[in-house]
Amino acid sequence: MKNHILLFTLIFLSSLLSAQDHNKQRRHEKIRAYKVAHITDKLNFSSKEAEKFWPIYNDYNNQIMELHKEERFKIKKQIDKLGGINKLNENQAKKILEHIKSIEKRRNELKFSFFNKISTFLSYRKILKLKVTEHEFNRKLLRKLRQSKKE
Repeated sequence: MKNHILLFTLIFLSSLLSAQDHNKQRRHEKIRAYKVAHITDKLNFSSKEAEKFWPIYNDYNNQIMELHKEERFKIKKQIDKLGGINKLNENQAKKILEHIKSIEKRRNELKFSFFNKISTFLSYRKILKLKVTEHEFNRKLLRKLRQSKKE
């Protein structure tokens, strides 16, 4: 009897966690779709520009997100595993900071490469407009998130 209850509880919890992951993934997909629509609307790509731009942008964005995850979660886990920031010795703190610096360097290299790639078919003015549009989108998204938390 206990085994049946335990099995039922495990199945229930795993389905609940799976549903949460699915909702989180759907939310990310929705945000990504809004971002694509926002950028497309603001930049008025020609069909040739869009055809070249989106694969490069999606690849760039995925790589940036991976670096963000590494910085935010892996490093946080590492610090937590060592007992928190206040428990780190100087050598441990130095290694973690070096890791953060290497992530920043890779992020900058990705941006540099991305701008070089898209500058072969987009005007510099459009590239600047892209940067402004991304910033606007992020601000809009943050405002929306703050409003939803208040409600």
